[in-house]
Amino acid sequence: MKKMRFIVVLMLLLTTGMSVSALAKDKPQVTPPQIITLAAISLPQDVKEKYAEQTVAVKVKATISVSGTVDGEVKIITSSGDAAFDNAVIESIQKSVFSPAYSDTTAISSSILLPLHVKVEKIIPEEQANGEAQPIAE
Repeated sequence: MKKMRFIVVLMLLLTTGMSVSALAKDKPQVTPPQIITLAAISLPQDVKEKYAEQTVAVKVKATISVSGTVDGEVKIITSSGDAAFDNAVIESIQKSVFSPAYSDTTAISSSILLPLHVKVEKIIPEEQANGEAQPIAE
């Protein structure tokens, strides 16, 4: 029945020369939230070793408040498969800085999906990073 009403209304609009878009109210322009500064992801040492020289994908969802901060819980949508890795990503997102979403010129609270590809660097022993000489085995 609803389908028939829609067809009748559409036919009526077409016969009267009105466009369907004329019925739509002016919707405000919405600008999504943006990342201003992504906080460093502090992985535990064992996780760094496990994923050294790999890129790990994680997708998170967060709600960004009108002040640009994370409001509430950050949810893992696609897990890395490692709880410690996921928790480090969540902590990073919670410390990050965002610009809020805007509806026209008014800041609004809005959710954002962030697909992240985290490249885990190779671990360099501290003495090598400081340029100290390594003993040579004889």
